[in-house]
Amino acid sequence: MNFWVGLIIGLIVGWVIEWAIDWRFWRREEESAPTPNRSIDLDLQGKLAALEAEKESLAARLQEALNKEPELVVKEVVKEVLVERDSLQKIHGIGDVFARRFNDAGVYTFGQLAALTPERAREIINPEEWQAIEPEQWIAEAKQFAEQAQQV
Repeated sequence: MNFWVGLIIGLIVGWVIEWAIDWRFWRREEESAPTPNRSIDLDLQGKLAALEAEKESLAARLQEALNKEPELVVKEVVKEVLVERDSLQKIHGIGDVFARRFNDAGVYTFGQLAALTPERAREIINPEEWQAIEPEQWIAEAKQFAEQAQQV
């Protein structure tokens, strides 16, 4: 019987030592190590903060619009949304990139382009040194297209 008692006590002591080692060294690392869920949570928190800032910006713009007279708000919205755009690419020397730069500057029609000065057109396009542009010719062609559009 001494053999069996010694065996059982040995098993219990071994189990307690294994449990203490496991608890001391392995479980502590699991708790302190960053989990993928934590990094995802931090990423989501960053995105949430950005969306909150955008929401506040939009709320401020909405409040500013509500403080204006309704007719002015409608005119601004119509001006931004319902502007009939001409295809500026019809003008020789204006491609998709230059047309996009003009649109970003608020120039959508031939009439608007015709009203620009050559200096302002150069300023909008902001060409590289190697790019040769002819804003005077663009303005002249835009005037012709605008006149044709008015005649129709």
